[in-house]
Amino acid sequence: MKKVFSFMYKCHKWFGLPLALMFLMWYCSGIVMMYHSFPRISPSEIPVEKTDSAILSTLWFNLPDTLRSCRITHSARHMLIHANGETYGAFSPTRMDLDRIAASFGTKIEKIDTLHDVDKWTPFNQLMTKLPFYRIIGDDSSYIYVSSKTGEIVQQCTLSERRWAWVGALPHYVYITPIRRDAKLWRTIVIWMSGLSTVSVIFGIIIAIRFLLKKHKWHLFKKRSWQWHYSWGLVFGLFMLAFIFSGMMSLAQIPDWIMKSKELANSPVMSVAKSRIDLSTIPQSFGSASLMTDPQLMWSVTSGKKTSTIAASASPIDFSPAFMTPIIEHQTGEKVISVRKIEEDFFYHRGGIPGWRARTDHFSVYWNEKGYFRILDRKAKAHYVCYRFLHTMKIPGLYQIKWLHSIYMWVILLGGLMIVGTGTWLSLKALKNL
Repeated sequence: MKKVFSFMYKCHKWFGLPLALMFLMWYCSGIVMMYHSFPRISPSEIPVEKTDSAILSTLWFNLPDTLRSCRITHSARHMLIHANGETYGAFSPTRMDLDRIAASFGTKIEKIDTLHDVDKWTPFNQLMTKLPFYRIIGDDSSYIYVSSKTGEIVQQCTLSERRWAWVGALPHYVYITPIRRDAKLWRTIVIWMSGLSTVSVIFGIIIAIRFLLKKHKWHLFKKRSWQWHYSWGLVFGLFMLAFIFSGMMSLAQIPDWIMKSKELANSPVMSVAKSRIDLSTIPQSFGSASLMTDPQLMWSVTSGKKTSTIAASASPIDFSPAFMTPIIEHQTGEKVISVRKIEEDFFYHRGGIPGWRARTDHFSVYWNEKGYFRILDRKAKAHYVCYRFLHTMKIPGLYQIKWLHSIYMWVILLGGLMIVGTGTWLSLKALKNL
């Protein structure tokens, strides 16, 4: 047994320095991430334009007869329909178009760059098909990225957002452009980094508990740096383990040999005949309209900060439990045991928007009137706990009191930083004494 503990101690000690640098990066950037995420253009930021019925009808006529996906947006007063991976209404932006796009974001063009590859603020490989980009640099130092192939606005970020991202999202997500542009490579690297870090934390907790059980006292070390690392590790070690492990689980999946998924009896509706969709329900002006086929046929329409759900066919949408129960029973193949109206739940956090929770033998189903619909089996719930719950500590009751939740997060993050700081110091001293 002594050899096992000796191995753990040596691994924890000598892996400490490189891993501690990653811990410092993740913890410091994690504090920033509580308030500033990676800048990505959202539907609420898409310019709101009036709907030209004639253009909409023409574009709609050219769409495939069966739609797997459909989203309508605007760019420089042009209407674009993104359907089944293609963009209908695509155009090559002129200088006038780029001026209009800049004006829609409240800025004037200072400079225009042409990018033939993704950069720090567009590191996602799904954007590769939209290259080259026109990068508009505004007089307020904001960046707007426009596809030269389709005219689509693919990204927008302000100077403030970019500055916060440098100390927040970029290091936290390991957004190194050559790595992030290859999703598979990036995923593998992050999983291995967080996986090794998880093992190191587990070894540290075991070592600390062994010291406590063996000596039966709190103060074990004469040197303050050792005592601080040991004491902070005992108090905040489990929280550190939760953060690092859940970071790994943001990209990893629970293996089937640990837990298998419960298959749905009937798959959700993933495609719809174009003829079923009624275009007259689309409002006179909007920024973005996304077609949703599950659990009902509807449009999710965003106009500025307002998002609404409207019917996409002659049949009105209905989110009442009486209407939703047959849909749930059809998909799950199980009888609904209970339905309850909720505002907050362990697995439901929608910014205070009330919804419903239905339960069957093997599933929990959540939905609300904004179009949110999610079916969770035991494995999906377990993954939620392993990732989202442990990483954000969205504890029902506590999470609703924002200021109290923020204090709680600050305490456990600063506690983790104390572990990392003292551990880094000890690792540096060990290297110096070699």
